[in-house]
Amino acid sequence: MSRTTYDDLEYHLRQFDNVYRSTEMMVDWLDKFIGQGANKNICDMACGCGANVAYLAARYPQCNFVGIDVEERLIEEGAKRLSAPNARLQQGDWFHLDESLRGKFDGVICFQTLSWLAEYKEPLKCLADLNPEWIAISSLFYEGDIDYFINVKDYTEDETNYKEMRYNVYSLERIRKVFESLGYKRFEYVPYEIDIDIAPPSKKDVVHIQRSWKMESVFKYPVE
Repeated sequence: MSRTTYDDLEYHLRQFDNVYRSTEMMVDWLDKFIGQGANKNICDMACGCGANVAYLAARYPQCNFVGIDVEERLIEEGAKRLSAPNARLQQGDWFHLDESLRGKFDGVICFQTLSWLAEYKEPLKCLADLNPEWIAISSLFYEGDIDYFINVKDYTEDETNYKEMRYNVYSLERIRKVFESLGYKRFEYVPYEIDIDIAPPSKKDVVHIQRSWKMESVFKYPVE
């Protein structure tokens, strides 16, 4: 029997105390979108317990942030830790978002989740259906015209109750074309080059192995 790790409560809660360096660098890059002006409404899709929402809300008190995640348990636990007046969490399915959310957000951010999904075309369409000005994603990308679909099965802790997860690597060229078809024609990306020392990964640490070559991308709505 397999078990996924996407709803690992400990993984999500510990980010309240220790913000990932990749999150800080992603937000540094997005400052040109978030930091200019006030009263902007930003959504963090697949927010987990909302640790990144808390970080964003503290960094940009002039803006409003909403975290959405399909796992009700994560939303409930995160709400106990989230106290910022300009932030809130709500349960929602990325693939079946409430129609009332359309047009509500200036921007949508998704941290380190796209590669965990089975594919990218439908998820990106659902984000574009919200009609934000811009969409920003950090994930595993390849600077070429090849998609890699990777299914990881980790038997190291329990061979009969193993962990199973996706770590897909998507082509930036394919991603660009999908967004262009959805009306998002300005495309920017930067590689994530970690600037801090981290401990060497163990054989069990798939996440750290993959994080060493994660890319960050942003897709900007056309200004015409």
